[in-house]
Amino acid sequence: MTNSIYFFLFLAVLSWGAGAFFDKMTLKYLNPNAAFFGRTFVMLVLFVPLLASRFSLTAKELGAAAKVSWLYLFLSVLVTMSGVFFYLKAMSAGEASKIVPLSSVYPLVTFLLAWIFLGENVNIAKISGAVLISCGIYLITK
Repeated sequence: MTNSIYFFLFLAVLSWGAGAFFDKMTLKYLNPNAAFFGRTFVMLVLFVPLLASRFSLTAKELGAAAKVSWLYLFLSVLVTMSGVFFYLKAMSAGEASKIVPLSSVYPLVTFLLAWIFLGENVNIAKISGAVLISCGIYLITK
């Protein structure tokens, strides 16, 4: 992988980590339902102008893409937002230092789905890494 990939991964991890912190802070003042819909509202306010600025290009690309791409976009949003809702419910009832690591096992689901449905290769290094990550998450939450 290139340095730019590592840089963007670093920024993603930093953003997600800080996001979980701010989620927990938000849940001190709002119940999970209000936090979920408040988050959605803030996202709309922030991203509608971005969408408007890229609307014609995005519409052109979506129009040229296979029709099944709409299904995958819909499912991606549906399951991701469902995950956010369930995560906020769990976060409101537990310690962030335990909830966040436990919710972070989702790459294992992606790993299995990619292997089963996309035919991505599985080797001993990937399996070992998945086991070690799982053990680490278990230890963090003890």
